[in-house]
Amino acid sequence: MTTAQVLFAQYQALPPRIRQQFRKLIVAADKPAKISPALDDEDDDDDSGDTIRISMEAVRTSIEQVKLLRAGKITGRPLSELLAELEDDE
Repeated sequence: MTTAQVLFAQYQALPPRIRQQFRKLIVAADKPAKISPALDDEDDDDDSGDTIRISMEAVRTSIEQVKLLRAGKITGRPLSELLAELEDDE
């Protein structure tokens, strides 16, 4: 049974009211989110917000590293080593 089939079977078991709420959530998630002007401002380097910007290249690199870790082609490193590297970069 695929994941989609399992999810659909679980969806069918929901009461009608919950199904309707679930559908509304799905439709709302499919709509593109509006970007507020404060979050869209590239010159805003204030670190007090909850927004983190990361380049797509960094995301791709991270995903590739996770794949290599899972395949056992590279080994992980301790968190203390990573934190020390981050402190050195600052």
